[in-house]
Amino acid sequence: MSSKPSHNGLEEISPTLEGYVNDQFWQIQQMKKTTQPDYAVRAVTSYCMSAQNLFTQLTDHINQENVDFHQVNVSACELFEQSNSVGAAHVKHACVELHDKDYCSKTLYWIKNEFSQLKRKFETVVQLKMKKLEFRGFFNS
Repeated sequence: MSSKPSHNGLEEISPTLEGYVNDQFWQIQQMKKTTQPDYAVRAVTSYCMSAQNLFTQLTDHINQENVDFHQVNVSACELFEQSNSVGAAHVKHACVELHDKDYCSKTLYWIKNEFSQLKRKFETVVQLKMKKLEFRGFFNS
């Protein structure tokens, strides 16, 4: 089991993220670039918007009368890679199940549920990060 680095002020919500995210998420939180102090906020926000678009694509593909599983796999792989890049462990692992043609619709429903739970947690992270950035800006001006 790996030890997590300091959460940069996210200790209060850290327990609620356990199991939903992996070390990649915490590494993103640790990135302190003086030119991009809001990197983590932008990464999480971008992921959520992109994932929602991919869910729309997946839903459209799966709801077709003749499902094109190649297109489902392309979208599922993209969602897998994006989820991996921000440490969205539950969503990433669930994407693998989309390859099962017999349970594709149920799996998509399950992944959307996992994503909804994660998105709520990410929204809390973004709010905390934004408050921290505003606080820093107040004292640095």
